[in-house]
Amino acid sequence: MTTTLNINRLLPVTEAEGPGRRTCLWLQGCSRHCEGCFSPHTWDSTPHLLLSPADVIRQALDEGVEGLTLLGGEPFEQAEPLAELLRLAWAARLSTVVFTGFTHEQLIAMEEPYVREALAHTDVLIDGPYIERLRDFSRPMVGSANQRFIFLTGRYAMAHFKANRIEIRILPDGTTAINGMGHIEQLAGITGQQSIHTQPTTSCLHQPS
Repeated sequence: MTTTLNINRLLPVTEAEGPGRRTCLWLQGCSRHCEGCFSPHTWDSTPHLLLSPADVIRQALDEGVEGLTLLGGEPFEQAEPLAELLRLAWAARLSTVVFTGFTHEQLIAMEEPYVREALAHTDVLIDGPYIERLRDFSRPMVGSANQRFIFLTGRYAMAHFKANRIEIRILPDGTTAINGMGHIEQLAGITGQQSIHTQPTTSCLHQPS
């Protein structure tokens, strides 16, 4: 394969996007457009940051991380490079956590070879669209009650997914990049500011219900 991934953001190391230290990719492009989506800036499929799966794996190995977490956008709308990335990750003994707005059953029903290959190299699939009326932040990493953690291998269990947390990075241009999940009030408490100029991410910063 010689395909590339269209990436909105690549975070070399994070401890807020799954078990252990992880490399996290937010892929660019999603046609699902869930109401209340936290990351509409990832819907457009216009090329953003283009990297080969092999380049991503090299960066992850250089950082010494435990695995990869893939969010969106919609990763399975880039099924061919996604499948290659996940295959290479397993070959390098990196774990894989993949978010999708599709359900596991919908992905299987596609009968698409690259989708099947991607699932075959996924340790944890977090599936289902964000549904605003089912909004629920009581579990790690997900925003609505319909979303499921599907453990496709024995590598992880629910106990490996810790309570939600926020990471804040000050970028060279002075903006802040935020990832993870948490309340806006948490940020205000950390920074002492009521408003923060941020670089868009797919982090979920929500008001309490």
